Amino acid sequence: MNSIAYTDDWRNNGRIEIIDVRSPSEFKIDHIPGSINIPILNDEERHKVGTTYKQVNPFKAKILGASLISKNISKFLNTELSNKKGSWSCLIYCWRGGQRSRSLAIILNEIGWRVKILKGGYKSYRKKIINELNVIPKFDFKIIQAQTGTAKTKILDNLYNLNAQVLDLERLANHRGSLLGKEIKESQPSQKYFETLIHENLNKLNPRKPVFLESESSKIGDLHLPIKLWEKLNFSERILLRAPVRKRVEFLINEYKHLTDDPLLIKPFINGMKGRYSNTKIKYWSELIENKSWDDFVQNILEIHYDPMYAYSEQKHFEKIKFKLNLSNLDKLSIDNTAKKILNYFQ
Repeated sequence: MNSIAYTDDWRNNGRIEIIDVRSPSEFKIDHIPGSINIPILNDEERHKVGTTYKQVNPFKAKILGASLISKNISKFLNTELSNKKGSWSCLIYCWRGGQRSRSLAIILNEIGWRVKILKGGYKSYRKKIINELNVIPKFDFKIIQAQTGTAKTKILDNLYNLNAQVLDLERLANHRGSLLGKEIKESQPSQKYFETLIHENLNKLNPRKPVFLESESSKIGDLHLPIKLWEKLNFSERILLRAPVRKRVEFLINEYKHLTDDPLLIKPFINGMKGRYSNTKIKYWSELIENKSWDDFVQNILEIHYDPMYAYSEQKHFEKIKFKLNLSNLDKLSIDNTAKKILNYFQ
């Protein structure tokens, strides 16, 4: 029988499956990327044990917990774990690397599988994430700065396809970064898991090569960028793109087709503009939406709202702009060529 090993870090453990034995709600808030959830106490059971601990006594709570954990481990051995080979190995973690981790680890170790426990559990993991996000390595960030509707995300995608290093913060945040940027079918991750995803992506990058990303505010939807990363981005070199407003209008109408198909989804934008613009302007925008005058609506909000905000940002970062490109079109060929020009300039 193998002994149960402990490790301080979830990384560099070879090809090992990571198991999070916390409850589904704990797992949803944040977890180690790539880990699977095998909750040896679900949310209801965990609450029941906690209530027994407080209202009855700790001894009764331990008996109840052991009973529920034994039942659940038995269930998982006959389902999720039933087809694991004899050479299988895993790293287990719970909240602090204590009872829940050890309960499963002892059984799996007795079977003959090679088992490790993450020392300190999720709590230790989260502390490492925070500490490392507070010490951002000297990445050579290149910020793509451009007015709304200049196909920045598609240009980033093309850079990635050309084997450039890309940090797509909007993809990680599951949000397009504006009042109209909410994804319809999926919600944003928790703040903690957003930070986890950023940390994971930064760990994959080579500090000796450029890293391309979009210009972002400190907040994407409901999520905040880590402070040290935000500070680093504010001092990074920039790539300035320009495109005609009519081409941007055309691009945005095509890109946000889900909004024109369901104009009710534009309501958050209108609500967000109240108090910032006159009632006359709000009424005018609402009428354009009602009449489905999308060209006029998009051009108007670009010229009245988005472009002035962008002009302020451009002026603020003007000295950091190292490369400028004028795009006469925003079709696929133009986007492809733009990505190639950017990459060639910084290679």
